Parts: sequence; structure tokens; C-alpha cells
Amino acid sequence: MSERGLVVHQGSLSAIESALADATSALRTQVDDLLEQVEQLTPGWDETSESHLAHVEHQQKLRDGVEKLTEALDQVKARLATYREDAREIEVENVAIVN
Repeated sequence: MSERGLVVHQGSLSAIESALADATSALRTQVDDLLEQVEQLTPGWDETSESHLAHVEHQQKLRDGVEKLTEALDQVKARLATYREDAREIEVENVAIVN
């Protein structure tokens, strides 16, 4: 029976890290832009009305959700960085053993 193995490409992990960072930034920017557009479209909204208060509550829930999502993406990115560095160190050790 053959042993199982894992081939890790440091460049691929770096590319995934960059993609996660870009996605996180784009997500934050897009949500902020959309919320700003809503504010611009509703300038006369009575801030004491039930509908406005519900809107503000919904905005906060959305912001909290986006924050949790971006924190999760940042955690994945950090783990990938760890795996990438581990892969680099293992490769250096393997080359040293062969030489």
C-alpha cells in the first residue's frame, strides 16, 4: 500500500493569502459603500421613527456580521501563512538532508 502525501506549493498558499486579503478588503469597502448610498438616498428620514430605528439596528447587525466574516477570513489567512512557513522550513530541512 502506498503512503499518502501532501504536496504544498508555497506560491499557491501565498496566492490564496493574497486573495483572502483582497476579498476581505473588497467586502468591507462594498458594504460601507452600499450603506453610504442608503444614507444618501434617505436624507430626510426622521431619526426617531420606528422604521429608521429598525434600519439602524439592521445596519448594526450587518456590520457585526461583516466584522465576524472578515475576522474569520483573517484567521484563515493567518493559518495559511503558518502552513506556508512550515512548508518552507520542511523544504529547507529536506534539501539539507539530501545534500
